[in-house]
Order: sequence, then C-alpha cells, then structure tokens
Amino acid sequence: MPTTQTSTMPLSNKLSQQQLSLFLRKALPELTKDYAALDAHLQDQQWAKAAQQAHKLLSTIKLLGLDALLPLLLQIQEDTPKSRTDTFRQTLHNTSQQQLAALAALAPPPR
Repeated sequence: MPTTQTSTMPLSNKLSQQQLSLFLRKALPELTKDYAALDAHLQDQQWAKAAQQAHKLLSTIKLLGLDALLPLLLQIQEDTPKSRTDTFRQTLHNTSQQQLAALAALAPPPR
C-alpha cells in the first residue's frame, strides 16, 4: 500500500508540524472533491475535461509528495488509451483512496 510520509513531502521542509496538519486538514476536502470530479469525467467519457482536471491536480500532488498518483494523472492528462479503461479507473480510485488516507493520518484533528 503506497504511503505518504512527511519527510518526503516538500511542504514538510517549510512548515512546522502544526502548520502542516492545519494545511492538510484544509486541503483534504478539496482534494477529495477534485478526485470525485476527475472520476466523474472519466466515467462520463469526457476525456478533455478529465485531462484538464488531472492537470489541475498535478501541482498539488507534487507538493504533497503523492508520487504514486503522478504516473496515473500524467496518463489522463496525455489521454492515453489505457487511461480510458475500467481497470485504469479502478487503479486510480484505489491509489487515490490510499494516498488520501495516508494524508489524513498526517493531519490529526486539533485538540
């Protein structure tokens, strides 16, 4: 299972643990929404919209160190034939869920 570790996250070098947790708590709902939109575009076979959504996600994914998602998003952005398959969508879904769960673990609720 791919995991995200604070030490590999570019933001971890610039923010304190408290600041990073706050940032992640605010970013997670937006990322979840963006992945839902991406999945909907793929499911509806709206390839150009899916490519735009993947492009939108790439910088955030790089910033957060979610490296397992990079090749998948690049395939969508480039509109490769493989990115149009159900198997690919399932892989994207599983990987994004794992990565978001790993991020959520890094952002415990405030005390």
